[in-house]
Amino acid sequence: MPLPPPPKKNTGRTCLTVFLSVVGGLALLAGGGLTAHTFSNASQDVPNRSGYGPDMWRNERVDTLFPKTLGPKTNSQSGADDPKIAEWNRLGISKQTDCAGALTGALAAEAEKRGCKAVLRATYADPTGNLVATVALIVLPEVDDAAKGMTTFFDAEKEKRTASHGVKAFPVPDTAAAGWKDADRNGSDGVQVTDLDLPYAVAVSAGSADGRKAGRLPGQWGRTELDAKSDRMPWREAAHSLANDLNLHLGDLLLKETS
Repeated sequence: MPLPPPPKKNTGRTCLTVFLSVVGGLALLAGGGLTAHTFSNASQDVPNRSGYGPDMWRNERVDTLFPKTLGPKTNSQSGADDPKIAEWNRLGISKQTDCAGALTGALAAEAEKRGCKAVLRATYADPTGNLVATVALIVLPEVDDAAKGMTTFFDAEKEKRTASHGVKAFPVPDTAAAGWKDADRNGSDGVQVTDLDLPYAVAVSAGSADGRKAGRLPGQWGRTELDAKSDRMPWREAAHSLANDLNLHLGDLLLKETS
């Protein structure tokens, strides 16, 4: 007997079956990817600015907080720690962190009044090795208003005719700062760190590596305290420059760690 003719293929049904299979496969893949992504996000420990900033001084390596070089940022994409724009080279970092042992004078009193928690210090020198400075990162309680920081204090210090040095000199053996001591501090300045998520102040005292004293100008140029104030100005400006460079570096570091 002749075989029955094969059933006719239903092209529409076949296409629909293939289409549904493809869609189903894609749905499974998407579901699996979403599950993996959700699990990945759940396992990540992504810090936030307000939570990470106040503890950054303890969570970051001290040589990251105080980089090998510091200088002014040339644009929004550059970093203050870029060696190509370095104006300061790190010589050493102090192991001491107590407030009383790191600060002196009016700065020590102000920091104590504001609840100073700790002070980290490092000593830098300019590329010539003639100018040395110790920079202090002062850890303060959290504030919700920059005006509650130490900006007013630093502004008032600039107007004083007589020096009111605050950062204790940190000498570093076998460097340009080997003989660096408190008596050689010629100018000081500081800034409140501008990012509210970083409750810190940065203060700097600067002087000459050879021990030259400010305020001892010869003849008519050294007759008054005002003249002495003018003689201290270059060191004060250098101190401000270093404080500002570190301020910018800390802001970049926070952004990097929380982005």
